[in-house]
Amino acid sequence: MLRENQGLLVVKKENKFYLSNFTGSGGYLLITSKKKYILIEGKYKKQAQEQCKEFSIIVLKDKNFVQCLREICENNGVEELIFEENTVVYSLYKELQKLPFKLVESKNLVENQRAIKRYDEIEIIKKSCDIAQKSIERALDEFEINMSEKDLADNIERNAKKLGAEKIDFIIVVSGERGALPHGRPTDKKIELEELLTIDFGCIYKGYHSDITRTYSIGEVNFKLKEIYDVVKEAQQLGVSMVKPGINTKEIDRVVREYIKSAGFGEYFVHGLGHGIGVEGHEKPLLNECENNILKAGMVLTIEPGIYIPELGGARIEDTVLVTNDSYELLTTISKEFKEIALC
Repeated sequence: MLRENQGLLVVKKENKFYLSNFTGSGGYLLITSKKKYILIEGKYKKQAQEQCKEFSIIVLKDKNFVQCLREICENNGVEELIFEENTVVYSLYKELQKLPFKLVESKNLVENQRAIKRYDEIEIIKKSCDIAQKSIERALDEFEINMSEKDLADNIERNAKKLGAEKIDFIIVVSGERGALPHGRPTDKKIELEELLTIDFGCIYKGYHSDITRTYSIGEVNFKLKEIYDVVKEAQQLGVSMVKPGINTKEIDRVVREYIKSAGFGEYFVHGLGHGIGVEGHEKPLLNECENNILKAGMVLTIEPGIYIPELGGARIEDTVLVTNDSYELLTTISKEFKEIALC
C-alpha cells in the first residue's frame, strides 16, 4: 500500500475504524512502511489500548499534533505524507504545509480498499441486514388502526435495539401522498386505507450499516398505485439480476432507468440506483448515471429504484446485495411480492 518513504495520515472517522478498529471520535492514524501509530488525547488512551492492538499509541501532551507528526515521520524516513483531501480541514492543511515533507493528496485511497469486503465484514453486514429486516417484520405484525408514521417508526427502532443494533442509522416511513418524498421522515400523519406505505430502514451493528426498503399496500389501492409498485418491483429485480463481477455500475443504472422510462415513469425516478454499504451507509461503489465503477467480488451494494409522483404517492424497493465470485447474493430477503396490510 505504501512505498518505503511514504506515510499515510488518516483523519476520517470511518477510515480510522476500518484500519485500526478505533471507535473514538478524536485522534489521528499515521501509517508508515515500518510502523503504525495512533495519536490521541489522554482520554482515549485506554480505549486505544483495547481496540488498536497493532498500533503504537502516542498520547498528545505538551507537544501539539503537528510536532509529534514531524518527529514520527522523521524517525520512520517519511519523505512523502499522503493525506485525505476530502477530510482534512483547511486549518490543518495549512499546518501540514509547514512540515518538511512533500504533501500528496489522496481522494479515496482507503475508501477504494474498503469497497472489497473481507469475510468477517460480510458476516457482520449480514447480521446488520438481518436485524433491520426482522425489525420491520415485527413492527408490521404489531400494526394497528390509526397508527401514525412516527408510531410505526418507533416500533421499528425499538425492535432493532432489542435485536442487537448498536445504533439506528436512519428511518424513513412515508404513506399516501408523502410517498412521493424519497427521503421523507416519519410524521404524525395517520397511515390510512387505500394508500402505499414505504419503509426505508438502516441500523448499525458492530460498526457496519444495513439498508432495506419495502413498499406495502394498506388495504386495496387504486390501479395507478399498483402499476407504480409493479414497475418498481420489475425494475429492481432487473437491476439485481445484472449484479456480477466485471459489470459497470453505470450500465446497471442505465438499463434500470430505461426500463422505468419505457413504462412511462422516467421523470419520476429522481435519484441514483444504489450505493455501496459498509462502515458508512453510503460508500463506494456508487450506481448512478455518472459513476463508472466495475463491480468486483466482495463488494456490497444496494439496488433501490423508485417512482415518486407528487400529489399521488410513490414506491421504492431496495435490497442489499453481495457481489460473489460469479453472481450475487441477496442479504435482505423480505418478500417483494405485492402485499396488502389490513388495518385491524
